Amino acid sequence: MSVDVVKQVYERFAQNDLEGFLKLCAKNIEWVVNGPGDLEKCRSYQGLDGVRSFLAILDRTWSFQAFAPREFIDAGNKVVVLGEEVGTDKGSGEAFENRWAHVFTVQRGSIVSFREFLCHWRGNQHPPEMSWQSESASQEP
Repeated sequence: MSVDVVKQVYERFAQNDLEGFLKLCAKNIEWVVNGPGDLEKCRSYQGLDGVRSFLAILDRTWSFQAFAPREFIDAGNKVVVLGEEVGTDKGSGEAFENRWAHVFTVQRGSIVSFREFLCHWRGNQHPPEMSWQSESASQEP
């Protein structure tokens, strides 16, 4: 099931198992990060070397205090994940909060494409208050 493969990606990322993470990706994967143009990570990457380059940029530039996929939307071979993260820019020391949508395409048990759509707030900027589907669905009206 595609959503199971995607959940493994997040588990391996959280465990810092980058080689295990890469084993879930197709050799010719297309990895695209859409977001503010002044963020080095926001561009298109090709193949496993491209994903390694993305991960190296992420490791060099950001430190995460929290990284949370909140909702998994299973659409067959496509999986949409909504989430958020909190961290610090290693170069400037500036705090940030991000919300994102990740869109994975899975074929034969491998990720063949990844699209990130990133909203990024810096310093004393913060995202608007909101509840997550998984949280609100568990509450009684």
